[in-house]
This record gives sequence, structure tokens and C-alpha cells, in this order.
Amino acid sequence: MRRLVGSIPQYFFIFVFMLFMIWCANQLWRSVVIPPLQILIAAGLYTLYSYIIFRLILLFWDGTGFQKLLSVGLYLLLTLTLFFFMRSLIYVLLPLIGIHFSRRTQPVELPLFHFHMAVRYLVANLLAGLSFWWRYAGLTKRHNNQLNRDLEIFRARLLDMQYTSHFLRSVFVTSFGKMMIAGTPKNQRIKRDVMQFLAYLMRIEGMGQPQPLDLELDELHCFIRLLRFHYGENAVCYQERIAGQHDWTIPAGVLFFPLENCLKHGKINPDNPVELQLTADGSGINLCCKNCWSPRHAGISSETGFTLLEAKLRQVDYKSSVEKLLRDDIFTVQIKLDFDKRI
Repeated sequence: MRRLVGSIPQYFFIFVFMLFMIWCANQLWRSVVIPPLQILIAAGLYTLYSYIIFRLILLFWDGTGFQKLLSVGLYLLLTLTLFFFMRSLIYVLLPLIGIHFSRRTQPVELPLFHFHMAVRYLVANLLAGLSFWWRYAGLTKRHNNQLNRDLEIFRARLLDMQYTSHFLRSVFVTSFGKMMIAGTPKNQRIKRDVMQFLAYLMRIEGMGQPQPLDLELDELHCFIRLLRFHYGENAVCYQERIAGQHDWTIPAGVLFFPLENCLKHGKINPDNPVELQLTADGSGINLCCKNCWSPRHAGISSETGFTLLEAKLRQVDYKSSVEKLLRDDIFTVQIKLDFDKRI
């Protein structure tokens, strides 16, 4: 109902526009003056057909698989019955109430009649297509503007925060973090990912409560998409194997810490990709991350920056471990969460 009401101004404009165009055409090219009532009927038919086609396009665009098939079937029915309906309307029904589009009871040249009807039907399709484009162009523009406003709100809130955690400092001192704060990607998916990740960073700033594994995996996927967007599609090699049912909760942000360490102390590019493997089943999670070790300062130890991770792991009541290994400039972090072993 709301869609119907929202289309009234748009199709009132189409009706007035077609009324004006038909009136002008008849004034310029018709030797016989066309009565105003017939011009009104013609403009109404253009509006009616274009509106029906517009609704069928909407049904196809937004509908389920069955609704898509239904919209295609109805459109074919509308097209196949066009000539019969228009011939019956003009030469049978309207003359019964005294409205004569032609002085003949039947068209003499049916091919010419069909040609004119086909041209008019094409115009109705064009009007419906323009209406659909106008509607979705407006929705897309409003949605994009709202995304930009929300993004600015998140950025303003983050700029006012005290970056107390090692995690946040590690993220925002890098070019990746600066991209999220200063850049405005045109890709709407990336823009949504930036907003999602900024909101998530604010949640994991405090110790907080453990989160369901599914939610944390969704945030991890968002983070990986952003890393690939910034460093290159092949800069992060991610493998995930999830088996069985898993309703466990894990500390917020625990899946990110290996990647956070890569951001601050690693080299990330398609030639030196980060390799991240995650396996999970009903008994636990194993997360392994490998990257090229390239700290900014030679004195930085590979043991640096895991205090917050270890504090978060102390939140849970099951056994967990963090193993670190630096060999031939390849730094490996392995996090294990053993759900079956209670502390």
C-alpha cells in the first residue's frame, strides 16, 4: 500500500506529460481535431500500461523465485493480449458509450494498426523502465547518503576515544587504519565493512563479554575483506574449516590478534601474503597465522603485544594457549581454544 501511494505523484506527472505530448502531436500533425476526451483516454492508457509494467518490474526485482516467474508470465500475458484488448476497446467497447476513435467499425489495415499499437506499447515500456530507474536511483542515493552520514558519526566517535588498548594503537598507526579513518571508498560493500569494523573496534576496546563464535567469524570475514581491499586481493590467504555444531562463545576480538600483530610488525602485500587458517569443531578452535616478520625497529621482540590477548583468554573457563615461533623471518602465531578441557 505504501508503494502504491508513493507512486501516485510519479504517475500523475507521467499522465500530465503524456496528455501534453499527445495534445501537441494532434495539434501539429492531425488534420482532424481530436476531442479532449479521447486525448484523456489515450494518456490514461499510456499511464495504466506503464504502471502495470513498472509493478511487474518491481515484482521481478524484489521478489522470490516464484514471484519472478509470475512477473514474467504476467508480462507475457499483457503483451500477447495487447492487440486484442486495444482493438476491442477502440472498436467495440468505447463506441458503445459514444466515443469513436475511428469512423470505421473495424480497422481497414490491421498491420498498420498493429504497428501503431506496438510503438505505443514500446513507449509504455520505456516509461515503466524510466520510472523503475528513477525509483532505485533515488533509493540508492538516499542509502548512500545515509551510509556517509553514519560513517562520519563512527569516525568522529573514534577520533574522540582514548586509544588505551594495544590492539587499537596497532591498527590506527598503520596505513590500513588511516585508510579507515581518512578514506571514503566508493564501493558500498567496503563502506559497510568499514562501518561494521569501526563499530566492532569500539566494542572490543573494553574487556566486555565473550561473544558467539558465529558473530566473531562474521567480524573476522569483514576484517579480511578490508585487508584485501587495502593491501591487495592476494595479500591475505584465508582458509576456514568449520565442522559440526558450535554454540560456544569466545572472547571478543581473539580471532583478530594474529592479524593485528601482522599489521604492526609484519610485511603485508601480494608478494608476502599473510596465511591464516582457522579450524573449528565441537571440541575447540585452532587458529594459525603466518606472516613475514618485518618490525619497524630492530629491538622489537616477537613476544611483544600479546598482553591484551592473554588477558582476554583469561575470561573463559576452558583451556586456551598461545604459541609463537619466529624462524627465517616467518612469524607464526597459533591460538588454541579447547572447549572440552575446563579450567
